[in-house]
Amino acid sequence: MGAPAIAPELAAAVRALEVRARRTVREGLGGRWTSAVRGAGVEFAEVREYVAGDDARTLDWNVSARTGRLHVKRFDEEREQTLFFLVDGSRSCRAPAGERSWPAAAAEVMALLGLAAAGAGDRVGAVFFSERIERVLPARHGTTALLALLARHLSHAPARSGTDLDATLLEFLRLRVRPCLAVVLTDLHAAARPATLRAAARRHDLVVIALRPAWFDREPPRGLLRVEDPERGAGRLIDLGDARVRVAFAARIEAERREAAALVREAGAELVELATGGPLVAPLLEWARRRSRRRDR
Repeated sequence: MGAPAIAPELAAAVRALEVRARRTVREGLGGRWTSAVRGAGVEFAEVREYVAGDDARTLDWNVSARTGRLHVKRFDEEREQTLFFLVDGSRSCRAPAGERSWPAAAAEVMALLGLAAAGAGDRVGAVFFSERIERVLPARHGTTALLALLARHLSHAPARSGTDLDATLLEFLRLRVRPCLAVVLTDLHAAARPATLRAAARRHDLVVIALRPAWFDREPPRGLLRVEDPERGAGRLIDLGDARVRVAFAARIEAERREAAALVREAGAELVELATGGPLVAPLLEWARRRSRRRDR
């Protein structure tokens, strides 16, 4: 059987994503990606005789003792990287968010990073999850495969409403044994356990992109506001006309943000925070720039 046909409106949306993303890749993300995201590891190439200037840490003492001359091991960096997007499909990520929906913002991030990866010859795959992994798209080369992945994301209808990032990462560790760049796209409504995050960060280059609703970075409007947990349905009415309530509301959001950031970073993973209604290109370029500087040290 052939691949399922893509609805015309979905194909148009993916095409528009591709056009915007290609412009950004040409303007700088592509080069920064190449320097910031190198191969998944190193592989043994050869043993050769030591020459002045070689790193003493690469000395092969067994061969040196056997031959009576110093020898070093040489390793080649694996140039091909595999990028996996782990995409949160829970109801909290699909709640109305204003000018740009969460799935649309996630698609734009995937298009930007995915096209940069494809241009560098890397493979790109995806895992869609909610309370468990619901769909796995194997990593493939090329722009055509990436555009099909974006179409799958935009048309994906999650089977469950909740989030279980912990169970998802544990299952991903079983599915993906070889190291890769694992980019988790979520709203961090529910975090994973520290031990699970550490295990994932030890095996993979783990990056958590927290896509927050626009109101996360703005002063809340004054007046009555109904807040609701979109995954459980529980809600309450709060009065943001009261200055004390407004301050407590903002403090609660900031505390949740700090707690999530500490959890991710203490596990050895990277955290990138974006607002669904805000700029996406500049923060991603800055993230790639920081990685380049860190890897060049």
